[in-house]
Amino acid sequence: MSVTSTYCPRCMRSLQIPADFDNVICAGCGTPYWIRRHGELLNLSEMWPDAEDSRRGQNAVALAESRLAEIDELVQASQSEIEALRSREQSGPLQSGCAFFGLFLTVILVIAVFMLVARSYVGSWLFYLSVVLVIFLGLVRIRRKLLSPEQLEEMREDRLEIEGGVSELLAERERILTLKANLVSEDPPTEA
Repeated sequence: MSVTSTYCPRCMRSLQIPADFDNVICAGCGTPYWIRRHGELLNLSEMWPDAEDSRRGQNAVALAESRLAEIDELVQASQSEIEALRSREQSGPLQSGCAFFGLFLTVILVIAVFMLVARSYVGSWLFYLSVVLVIFLGLVRIRRKLLSPEQLEEMREDRLEIEGGVSELLAERERILTLKANLVSEDPPTEA
């Protein structure tokens, strides 16, 4: 996930804005901004420019809670995808074992059929030919179904990239939680 660095127009504090965010809250002054992108350029516009500071803080807390829910959903979806990729990576040896066991059973079945039924009708050359044919077709089928080392490496790279994205999302989540705690602690109690 790429991050763009800029400064808050209100308090000049540094802002780190991930590429997929469409809003950001300044950790220094609590001002929420909409982010508009035009190529490499960023435009920050205040969400509530005419609001009082107390309302800005309340709205910033609500925005932070909204973004936390968004991040939690993204983390959950990413972790599901990571588990799916990890299980596909680890299933290779089991798939090859099952495939070779199926080939072995097919060869045994061909041998049994020839021993019980076809032995008296056809010669041994057809028996050997059918065993070789079954083995050849079984190996071709196994080769098509198994993942190549390149495919395994690609899945591993995809999984590592997603894990990196999850760690960035979790870091962003912690940053937003800290910001939210700062905003809540600075809010004056509202009168009923």
